[in-house]
Amino acid sequence: MIHNLSFLLILAVLLPQLSPSQITEQDTVTSVRYELPAAKKLYYTSRSKFEYTNGVFESRETLEIWVMNRNTDGSWHLILRNSETSLTTDDRGVIEASPAVTHYAVCEFYPDGRFARNRGMDNISRLDLYLPNLFITLPQDFSGEQLRWEFTDRLYGEKDQYVADKPDTSNRSWIVHATHETPLDAIYQMNQKAEIYIDLFERIPVYAKGESVRGYGRYAGRGTSTVLLDSIVDLDTLQARRHDSELMIFFSADSQYSAIIDRVEGNPGQLMPLRREAQNLLTAAKARITVPEIKTHLIEMIDNLPEDFDYLTEQINKRAKLVNKPSPRWEADDFSGKKHSLDEYRGQVILLDFWYRGCPWCIRAMPMIKRIAEHFKDGGVAIIGVNTDKERADAIFVLQRMSLPYVNLSGRDLIKKYDIASYPTFVIIDKNGLVRRILIGYEPLLDEKLIGIIEPLR
Repeated sequence: MIHNLSFLLILAVLLPQLSPSQITEQDTVTSVRYELPAAKKLYYTSRSKFEYTNGVFESRETLEIWVMNRNTDGSWHLILRNSETSLTTDDRGVIEASPAVTHYAVCEFYPDGRFARNRGMDNISRLDLYLPNLFITLPQDFSGEQLRWEFTDRLYGEKDQYVADKPDTSNRSWIVHATHETPLDAIYQMNQKAEIYIDLFERIPVYAKGESVRGYGRYAGRGTSTVLLDSIVDLDTLQARRHDSELMIFFSADSQYSAIIDRVEGNPGQLMPLRREAQNLLTAAKARITVPEIKTHLIEMIDNLPEDFDYLTEQINKRAKLVNKPSPRWEADDFSGKKHSLDEYRGQVILLDFWYRGCPWCIRAMPMIKRIAEHFKDGGVAIIGVNTDKERADAIFVLQRMSLPYVNLSGRDLIKKYDIASYPTFVIIDKNGLVRRILIGYEPLLDEKLIGIIEPLR
């Protein structure tokens, strides 16, 4: 039985009452699949609060799910509109409020909770009201009395473990217990869990509550969150089709702009022509968009373009001092006390991975670097982690928890040699000791990108 008063109130207000005969007829559930109401707009609201060492962070998000149409493969075409505001109060009582930020995405969503990944979805994946956090992937097998299944997200290497009793409509809601696992958990002493309440007759989630704990760093603390289905209203299909059409233009421009940025990094000599190409791309897209909120996002991209390319110019100039030039020579100890030097790796391609414990993107990248090490296990490539923590204990803690199968150096002295300012940074040195590429930051397909750069250099 459900003992959550808020949830009972939700059901009483939002959902139609069922007679005892209806419940009796449907008390055996062989499977659960979502059923989204056609031409409707679902409103969900999330409130979260995280109390940490130096203050409190509170946020409120809304998720609008616009159910556009049913595709021939059984999926729905959805427009998602997320809006987020936040409030931070530090330990002195100083309050800082952030303005509302709105994000759009489109996706094809299936009755079992699968969805088609795309750039728009990836851009909102860190929000609390990310669609898969609420419309969880459902199990394929309902034969057991207790069900266990999981969902792994390639984007950040994260996994959700689900546990639920076999659904039974004598309780109208089906409660799924979720544990969210990430590569960061062991390093930052994190734990995240949630309960999702799915109405068995409406076949949609109506309520969720979550708890999170972090034990390491300045953001060590505890958090809670709740999600509520506020309402279901009719969708203005004419307006929605206009949004859908113009969002396709926006996402295409956004994706092409990102590709241009990648081309600049690989072809720095083409910076100015590519800058003009990017400007023309965004200007042409802006001329085709009439929805004010979507146009605002595009105008922000155009306004930020000079800053983006000024940053690229700065990075290219910095890298020009190193790229296609002999690597600085160095010596450093690993964490067992063994000394290593650049010279001993001459004749091999070298991948240096600069990281430290407090960098979550560094930690997220480590499973990918392990895959690169496995890919090149036959030799010819040296994978070397370069730790820059001030406290040796932090580095050792990470190495023990992550079980990295490649050499890691205590390398604070290497920061200046390679002019490292951002993390993670990856430096690729060829067999002759020339620095060939410098990449900064985490990417969902980082391992594939680095392997693609290294392979021709072997």
